[in-house]
Amino acid sequence: MVFGWGRKKPPEIPQVRTIRLDDAAGIATDALKVRSERTITEAAAALHRTNGLIRELVQIRAELEADDINEDHIDKRVRPLAIRGKRMLVDALKSNALEIKPIRTYEDMVRAGGELEHRLKRVGNILGKQTRIIHMFAEKYAARLKQILEEVEAGRGQILEATSRHQRDTALAGNVTGGIEGVHSMERSIEENAAKLREAMGEDARMESRLHEIGAEIARFKESAGYRNLLALQDKEKEQRGEIASLKAEISAQFTKISRPLGRYSRITADKEQAELLERLQDSPFDTIGRAGQESVVMLLEGVRKATSSGSISVKDTGKAIEAIVQTQKAVDGFVSRISVAEERAHDTARQIEKAKPTELYRLEGEGRRLNESRDMLSGRIGEIENAMKRMVESVPNEIRSIHDSLERLTGARYDIEYSPLQPGRTE
Repeated sequence: MVFGWGRKKPPEIPQVRTIRLDDAAGIATDALKVRSERTITEAAAALHRTNGLIRELVQIRAELEADDINEDHIDKRVRPLAIRGKRMLVDALKSNALEIKPIRTYEDMVRAGGELEHRLKRVGNILGKQTRIIHMFAEKYAARLKQILEEVEAGRGQILEATSRHQRDTALAGNVTGGIEGVHSMERSIEENAAKLREAMGEDARMESRLHEIGAEIARFKESAGYRNLLALQDKEKEQRGEIASLKAEISAQFTKISRPLGRYSRITADKEQAELLERLQDSPFDTIGRAGQESVVMLLEGVRKATSSGSISVKDTGKAIEAIVQTQKAVDGFVSRISVAEERAHDTARQIEKAKPTELYRLEGEGRRLNESRDMLSGRIGEIENAMKRMVESVPNEIRSIHDSLERLTGARYDIEYSPLQPGRTE
């Protein structure tokens, strides 16, 4: 044996063609055109063979119809069935053994497949239902009829397979061309979102700069004498509120000592004004004394004292109750005076605060709050834009892979698709 004979030939390495993304559309379109022409030619040839079988069916139908079948060997009981079976078969062939128009387009393939399915089904139904009867009167035709119908079915299968292949090829070509448009659409969206992001980041920078300015203005304002005076007035107001609160507690404690006589007196007094005053006094002695004045309150307490002394009001210790009522009467004058002074001081301080009100500070603080709220909303919008861009940037390679796979399946060749992805960055 000569050295080297019988050595296996190494497998060929498929050639890989490098193309640009947009070149894939033209390659797919050309491949689809070639494959479509080939597929239609195959389907047309299959239909041509099938039409030959259909012409043979027409010949069998003519012979069967003209054949004077000797029916003497057929049992008289089933002879009517044989006659009817022959008529049904002849009619079925006459209606369905018709040539199909030639195939020249994809639509013709779909039409031809549908017509063959419909006609085969009708003839097949007759043969299936009348098998025994047909063998009685047309045995010499039965085997050939069955064979022809099987061959016609095979032809229909070839046409259907060609139709499916054309649909698959069309879908693959559509994946390529549609995918390329999808990539370009995502590129445009990425660029648009990048522009929106730059604009939003610019707006965020302007807001941040303005917030720094506001902070500096507020800091300068708080160093002013006017602001220090305002703080002093606010401290004074807080102290006065504390004094009023203490006075309210003191007055409430004093009237709590005579709450039982007051409550009993409200049941026996016939004076409507005094009853209303008594109700307010029990609810809020501080506010009632300040508004009603000393004379009205003292007069009311005098009525309570007299009713207690006369026994009209029942208490556990009359002497102690009267002593507390008298003590409260004497304290009312001081309470009225102290309330008046405290309220006047509070009103005066409030007027001074209103006069010293830092409207510019309030304006700056309000603007700062509004800017922070707007900036929070803008931050959310920036996040949404960035997420949308990220999703699209990540989707492009997947779309490229889909285009690549569809192109290779359509053409049967190997490709390397060159693509330079966009690299949009966040503007700082």
